[in-house]
Order: sequence, then C-alpha cells, then structure tokens
Amino acid sequence: MSTKSLIQSGIILIIMLILFSIYIFFFLNKEQEIISDSKTITDADNKIMELKYNAIDEEGNNYVIQSKSGKVSEKDKNILILREVTGVIKIKDTDEIIILSDIAEYNKITLDTHFYHNVKLTYEGHSINSDSLFMNYIDKNINIENNIIYKGYNNKLLADMVEIDLVSKFSKIYMLDKQNKVKVELKQNGSN
Repeated sequence: MSTKSLIQSGIILIIMLILFSIYIFFFLNKEQEIISDSKTITDADNKIMELKYNAIDEEGNNYVIQSKSGKVSEKDKNILILREVTGVIKIKDTDEIIILSDIAEYNKITLDTHFYHNVKLTYEGHSINSDSLFMNYIDKNINIENNIIYKGYNNKLLADMVEIDLVSKFSKIYMLDKQNKVKVELKQNGSN
C-alpha cells in the first residue's frame, strides 16, 4: 500500500469516528431526554383542565361538550374520561338540549358520549334525571336508563328506559320488565 492510500484511509477513518461521536453525543442523548419527558407527562395522570369540544355536521347540527377536567382513557386514546360535564346539542331548527352529569366518556372520533352519575337532560320545559345516558351523535339518538324520573308540564313519569330520536323528537318510554308498568303522576292546576 502506498503512503497516499494509507493517509486517505486514515482521514476517512477519522471522519467516520468524528461523525459517529457526534451521532452518539447529540442524537442518542436527545432521544433519552424525550423519553424521560414523556414519562413526566404520563406520571402527571394525563389530566386536562377546562376542556371544550365543538362539532358541527353538514346539516348545521351543533354539539358542544365541556368539562372541568378530564383525562385520556388508558384503554383507548380516542376516549376521554370527563368530570363535571355539560353537553349542549342543537339540532337544526329546534331548541337546545342540555345534558349535565358528574362523569362522561367522550369518543373524539365518533362524538358518541356516555354520561353517567347524576345525569340530567333538559329540553323545552322537560327534564329527565337518570343514572346513565348514551348519545349516538351520528344516528342522532339518545338512550337513557336506570332510575329515570321524567318531569314535564303537568306530569311525572318513572321508567326504566327512554329512547329519543333527536331529529323527529319521537320518544319511547318503557319498562324493561314487561310485567311492570311506567308510573305516571298527573298534576292538575299545580296539585294532584
């Protein structure tokens, strides 16, 4: 081997060592810092404060959901577990439907929302209290269940299930056990 080839090989080897050292010093240390930062975020319990989502579909229907706090579900990153929740549904050419609950699971992709614990739905002089309410936003329907108390105008109903079509406003109120009947209290002039 000639001296010239030996010098060229040495220079190439030194350049490769310098590049390898730079890669290890700058890039590998950066990757380790990023990993430790993400652990800090995870350790903070993924808590989100004062959350608000607003969705408007092609027909002009609007759905706003907001909460005091929330976090990303450990089972599915598209599900948010929300606390102290308010949902407002505005179907085109109708009044607002307001839903309140202590907790809700909100799907960021489908907008489906499961409200539970102290659920209250209000709409045009009607109110429904229950333990659980599931809203399918794409199909525009709501299913309410468990310990339902419906109050509207001059009546009060106790039932197991209420199904509401948000577009037609058609409601179906029934008991799960066919042997039981929906309990109805009618008030006349403010008294029974």
